[in-house]
Amino acid sequence: MRKFILAAAAFGALAFAYVGVNPIISLAQSVAIYTDQGGAGFHIGSGGTQTVENGGTLNIANGGKLKIAGVDVTAGAGGSNVAGVAAGYKIARGETALGGSNPTAVTTGLATITGCSLTMKATAAPGVGTSVVTYCSSSGTMNMYGWKVTATGDATLIASTGTETIGWVCVGT
Repeated sequence: MRKFILAAAAFGALAFAYVGVNPIISLAQSVAIYTDQGGAGFHIGSGGTQTVENGGTLNIANGGKLKIAGVDVTAGAGGSNVAGVAAGYKIARGETALGGSNPTAVTTGLATITGCSLTMKATAAPGVGTSVVTYCSSSGTMNMYGWKVTATGDATLIASTGTETIGWVCVGT
């Protein structure tokens, strides 16, 4: 209990000193909050919440770890890493105009691509122009293919010669 009172008092003093009467950290009442001796770890007990307000930042220093219920989620929380089925995945994204012939190669910056999603950037129905985009990949290069209907009344797809802008998101390593 003494650690809780000391930690709460320290946080209150820091919050007041930093922004005057505006709190930067709100803590739920009756929550076990403490730091390890030497400051190596900060803990919020069961049922606790911590909210950074007024544009504040909760920063985990280089080499620090973020754990949720004892599970290390550091890799999924930083920069371009995505936590999910497996750690270490990255996300690449962008917009690229089709080159007028198939395929249009896009360098994603990924070493390997495990999946992509492509969407045509448009505000109107495609008509006889490019109506479908597909892709295949080789290493970190995504090859986009544009397809259009043959003609009005003939829905057979043929290679598009369009230069529509395609928004894309790829996941890989």
